[in-house]
Amino acid sequence: MFPEQQRVTQQIDHLMNVMVKSECEIRPHFFLTGPTGSGKSFLVNQVAKQKNIAFFEINAAQLTAEGLSGNSLSKAMRPLRQHWNQPNVIFVDEFDKLFQRNGEEAEHFRMNVQDEFLRVLESPYASIFTDYGKYEQIRVSNTMFIFAGAFSDQKIHTLDDLRDAGIRNEFVGRVPLVFYTEEVTLASMMEAIPSLKLLDDYLAIFPQIKKTRAIRDLTDMLRQEARNSRIGIRLMNSLVHQYFMKGI
Repeated sequence: MFPEQQRVTQQIDHLMNVMVKSECEIRPHFFLTGPTGSGKSFLVNQVAKQKNIAFFEINAAQLTAEGLSGNSLSKAMRPLRQHWNQPNVIFVDEFDKLFQRNGEEAEHFRMNVQDEFLRVLESPYASIFTDYGKYEQIRVSNTMFIFAGAFSDQKIHTLDDLRDAGIRNEFVGRVPLVFYTEEVTLASMMEAIPSLKLLDDYLAIFPQIKKTRAIRDLTDMLRQEARNSRIGIRLMNSLVHQYFMKGI
């Protein structure tokens, strides 16, 4: 974990503890905002693993309205069928992308998708579209929803910020918490390079390359690339792949 992520990780850990200790009677759904590549999905997944909570991810940018072809919410939540009797976390990634479409048709779509999420948030059960073309009622009263997005790298810290971004009052009322993931600095990424698992995996199959040399070279690459990169901490693994592929 990077120093910039410590506080938000503690907050996520606290909320999951509340859900587990209350046996899912309390499910503090929340928004998780922050720059692209600041580790939102990774942090939630790591905390969930530590607590043995099932983790599922839905890409909101790929959702279609219910009844249309494509990946509707009832289809995206199919994994819940296997874990309906235990605490779950559904991480709704790129939720902000729902509000970056223009035009009357896009506005209608945004309203429909928000309504579909609201129905799930307000009910102990959700309709899941099965492989057999039928809907099945699955328990969601033990599921915490986390709505994440970069919001064009704006600093979204408050509920008012979310309303300004196009999220309706009814939705904010059901998801009343907002947490922000800070951008990881270049210095923090450079410090993390020696402990990258991907680096050790590559070194295990390229024993002729010394780790000290690889760290020095990767640090130089990171320093050069970070200024113009838009992918945040994903840049580290990307550079490791590039470093070991360049000799092919």
